[in-house]
Amino acid sequence: MTFSCFFALVKLRFRFACNSVFRSDQKSRSRFPILLILGIGFMAGDYYFFRRMLIYFNELPANVGEILIIQLLNLLCLTLFSMLIFSNVIASLSTLYLSRDLDLLISSPIPIRTAFMFKFLHTLVNSSWMALIFGIPIFAAYGNVLYAPAIYYFAIPVLLIPFLLASSSIGIAITMTLMRFFPARKTHQVLTFVGLIFVAGIVMYLRFLQPEKFIGQDVPEEMIIDFVEKMKAPDYPWLPSSMLSGALQAGVFSEWNRFYSKFSLIWGAGLSLWLLVMSLATWVYYGGWASSYGSRQTSLPENERLFYKAARLLASVSTAQAKALVMKDIKLFFRDTAQWSQLFMLGALMVVYIFNVQNLPLDTVWLKNIVSIMNIGLAGVVLAAVAARFVYASTSMEGKCIWTIHSAPVDFTSFLWVKFFLYLFPLLLLAETLVIVSNIFLGVDGYVMAVSAGTIAAITVGIVGMGVGMGALYPKFDFENVAEVATTSGAIIYMMGSMAYIGLSISIISRPVYIHLRNLFLGSGLSEEYNWIYFGALGALTFAMVFIPMTRGAAALKRLET
Repeated sequence: MTFSCFFALVKLRFRFACNSVFRSDQKSRSRFPILLILGIGFMAGDYYFFRRMLIYFNELPANVGEILIIQLLNLLCLTLFSMLIFSNVIASLSTLYLSRDLDLLISSPIPIRTAFMFKFLHTLVNSSWMALIFGIPIFAAYGNVLYAPAIYYFAIPVLLIPFLLASSSIGIAITMTLMRFFPARKTHQVLTFVGLIFVAGIVMYLRFLQPEKFIGQDVPEEMIIDFVEKMKAPDYPWLPSSMLSGALQAGVFSEWNRFYSKFSLIWGAGLSLWLLVMSLATWVYYGGWASSYGSRQTSLPENERLFYKAARLLASVSTAQAKALVMKDIKLFFRDTAQWSQLFMLGALMVVYIFNVQNLPLDTVWLKNIVSIMNIGLAGVVLAAVAARFVYASTSMEGKCIWTIHSAPVDFTSFLWVKFFLYLFPLLLLAETLVIVSNIFLGVDGYVMAVSAGTIAAITVGIVGMGVGMGALYPKFDFENVAEVATTSGAIIYMMGSMAYIGLSISIISRPVYIHLRNLFLGSGLSEEYNWIYFGALGALTFAMVFIPMTRGAAALKRLET
């Protein structure tokens, strides 16, 4: 009965996925080809980038290139393994303990082991698909550069299955152990913060290695060997990452005895860890799930009440309707730990970003001013990613309660504009901080500083307007976790539009900056009289990026059937 129920649940989930693609409306079906093209394009770019890198390493003198490639493969497998464990810990909290369908699933007449197996598979897929998209092209590029036999490419997915199984088993076992003693929502908050520190640490570690010092320079062999030693990853034979790396190396060089040994080890490790976590689930899963909502806070602490009072005071300058909507959104945000705990991530992101800019190897004033313009684009990408997580999801966060807004005497145009201004000022503060602090470290010209600050302000306005408008145009009110909203096809289309808008904005303002720098450093005497045309074009583009999505989003909400 266990496996028959399991396959029935898997079949049901598969049919849900198929129906969302093939039996949805025309607008939803049109997104699938776009996502497919994006995925193929990403994998192709990933493959090309790492192939070029591995070719460069392979051409290094003596055996330095071979050592460097092996260490890079070990480090990549270990990093993927670590990230997959963290990803499974975070994802399993949502799927195994906070998912909305668990009440129905666990109360139904199916064994608890079957429900756990189904959610285990759900967690594995949710947390591992990006690792597959990222990792498979790299392993394929590794085989192509070193002339691997054809069977190597068929072995890659066969080796990745137990690798993913092992990482998911470890991550889910950690979650179940924690959940036996701590409430789900606080555990989610703490582990998100720990995972963030881990990622920030990896980025800073790679920056301290300073790999850019090898670009375009004749570097002594001793320096390269020292660099390889610094980036050497732990290579313990009992780690699944070491088993995967060893099997891939053996497959590339046709060392089949070693390959079969590593193949057996990684499959044995994956299946053993899966059986272990299944046994653990029999004892602790149901108890952890039953107590997962048990320690909720019954009242707001005093500092939160003071915060709401301050927010209400700031909102008092608006109409009563706008004030009520502002307070509603603020309370929705701060009552959900999955939302406001992301602010820690935002803070760490700012630190890592500024740290990277400060450590760029720039030797000339001209180069620093050029990089400051590129910095606008990078800050815009960060801004778009943050907006996809918060701004785009703001309408969807209303959830099933959207009917109260729909039936109330609230104009949807005003409803969206309230959200626009609510998110505009915090994101404007974030964007200006990134650009101005980065430019201070770069020591740029005053004109470039002013153009950078003005351009990122315009980009912020456009990105927020697009986020609110397109979030209303493609809402997802039936989410299990609000993080799902940022991964929908509508959110990906929003990110594509944001990237295009950022690129076009940089193209527009690059001409005035180019003329200014030519006159400043080369004395070219080029006329700056008509620079206002470019700034006017940026303003017109931003106006369109705000008002078109906002208007269409409000119209879509008015047509909404509740």
